[in-house]
Amino acid sequence: MSLDHQPAKPRSEYREFLPPAPLAAHFLCFWSQTIMGSEGGAYEHRVLPDGCIDIVFINDEPPTVVGPWTVSFVARLAVGTSITGARLHPGRASSLLGIPASELLNQTIPIAAAKGAVQHMRLEKVIEQPDARARRSALAQVLFTSIGYSAPYDQAISASIQWLSRHPKGSIRQLSHSVGISERQLHRRFSAAIGYGPKMFQSVLRFQRLLKTAREMGTEQGLADLAVNTGYADQAHMTRDVHRLANLRPTELLRSAESTLQLSDLFKT
Repeated sequence: MSLDHQPAKPRSEYREFLPPAPLAAHFLCFWSQTIMGSEGGAYEHRVLPDGCIDIVFINDEPPTVVGPWTVSFVARLAVGTSITGARLHPGRASSLLGIPASELLNQTIPIAAAKGAVQHMRLEKVIEQPDARARRSALAQVLFTSIGYSAPYDQAISASIQWLSRHPKGSIRQLSHSVGISERQLHRRFSAAIGYGPKMFQSVLRFQRLLKTAREMGTEQGLADLAVNTGYADQAHMTRDVHRLANLRPTELLRSAESTLQLSDLFKT
């Protein structure tokens, strides 16, 4: 008895690339994603909160801006889908897009709705390219010629982001004292630069640190130790945060998810 041929299950091929040096101050990475498999299928991609905002080209569609999310969502991508993206450092997007990051919270908008330096970008040049590599190259050129039109980014928030990365268990009151900004002002400026307040950003950063550490070291050390080593008070605290941000249990999430901040310096000690 012969077995029926089973169609290949859709899979994702995802890669990240360092941005060209002139763009490194604004962009964390460029990335590409291709959905492989049998025609007619779809790949379910879970997008997790990471504190970043991305400029995204899907196939030949007009580009979009994917804002900062505080919850996960699942995108269904058809086989054959080709995506090119540019991920901005946390806190840098609003200076380029000309709108507060809070206006992008938990949503995706057409890039044509942005008001800043992106208005000067010849983005159609990116769509015209024949493959992902050529699109990344064209995107880098377009961004480079337009980056001079961007507004200054909030350096106090950049310093605050670094402080939170170095003090995963620090309080917002300590951060406020360290950077010399009131907690109320800090929340307002975080919302404008990142999309939400410093407490939420601290949770997202800790969550991404968990993903990175679990991928590098595995979970053999045990979830309780993993939780404490990545900045959580205990395993219960980690479980609550993972469920809030990913809508999954830690054991489900850590089997496959990876940090999207791998190329940042936010986890250096």
